Amino acid sequence: MPWMDIKSTNIADTVYSDGVLVAKDVAFTLPAITPLAGEAQAMGSMEVIAVGLIEAMEATITKIGTDLGLSRMMRLEKQNLEFRWVHNVSLSDGTSKPEGCKAFIRGVPKSLPAIGVEIGSNSENEIAFAVTRYQLFVGGTEILLVDRLSQILRINGVDYYSKINSLL
Repeated sequence: MPWMDIKSTNIADTVYSDGVLVAKDVAFTLPAITPLAGEAQAMGSMEVIAVGLIEAMEATITKIGTDLGLSRMMRLEKQNLEFRWVHNVSLSDGTSKPEGCKAFIRGVPKSLPAIGVEIGSNSENEIAFAVTRYQLFVGGTEILLVDRLSQILRINGVDYYSKINSLL
């Protein structure tokens, strides 16, 4: 059986908003890509995935503390967010190496975070973004690009929406 590199611990991350560093070593969740499903009749009902239609995308960033980075992300306008992170990869020869990942998101904050303060605790502030564009690279290879406004749905090099556009 061929060896598959093992991806493990995330080592560090950064977040940029329109090219300005706004966070380091934070928790974030990139969007899920969920195709819409319809229903067809085939020996009863059957769920059919509508390739090219996807549910709304959302990304979240959880930042410790209230600072200028948080205030920059709270701008109620379109933002180009860049996420960079490094994880460890175990190779077949027993060694390991760091591997860089990047995600690019275009979005607008869905709401401003509630700032919670408790003596002796950190203030965790989560911002959710409504996402219109999402591109993911792992080790320099594009994994996916979803651009709702440009009608691109590319996963592992296959643009699923181009088949739809060619019929219009």
